[in-house]
Amino acid sequence: MGVVLMRRLRRGRSLGALLLAVVAVVAVHVWFDVLPSNTSASVTAVSADDAVDVAGQQLLLRSVREDEFDAPEGAHALSVRLRSSGGLDATTCPAFLLTEAAGGRVWESSRAELDVPHDAGESGCRAESAPYDILAVFVVPDDATGPFWFDVTDEDGTVLRLPVEP
Repeated sequence: MGVVLMRRLRRGRSLGALLLAVVAVVAVHVWFDVLPSNTSASVTAVSADDAVDVAGQQLLLRSVREDEFDAPEGAHALSVRLRSSGGLDATTCPAFLLTEAAGGRVWESSRAELDVPHDAGESGCRAESAPYDILAVFVVPDDATGPFWFDVTDEDGTVLRLPVEP
């Protein structure tokens, strides 16, 4: 009788652990996949030739270059250069994102992981400054050839989307 009771107890623990694992997987899925898609950020497409007002300053797309910096095997670097007007009202802006127009894959600026010189330009928007250059560098897989969207988030949460092609 004691052996049967021990087996049932072990089976109950195993089922409990399995149930806990299933709940954890569902919670992680909801946290990372469902909740972010429910955000209601407004996206405004902007011409690549126009300056955009972001974080109290104007940003102008200067150039987009491929392979300007060495990337890991199976990937290539995509550099996006901007000119900022700076100004007394200028504030910092959130990280830049690069979105694949056709596939929807998204990459964050990965300049810190590459050998990018510090004097090549700022990595993001600066507060209260004179005009300056910004350099955002993305590491994208070799099968990502563009076109892309370069996303900048404004202080009110609006995403300003500039088309970029290498």
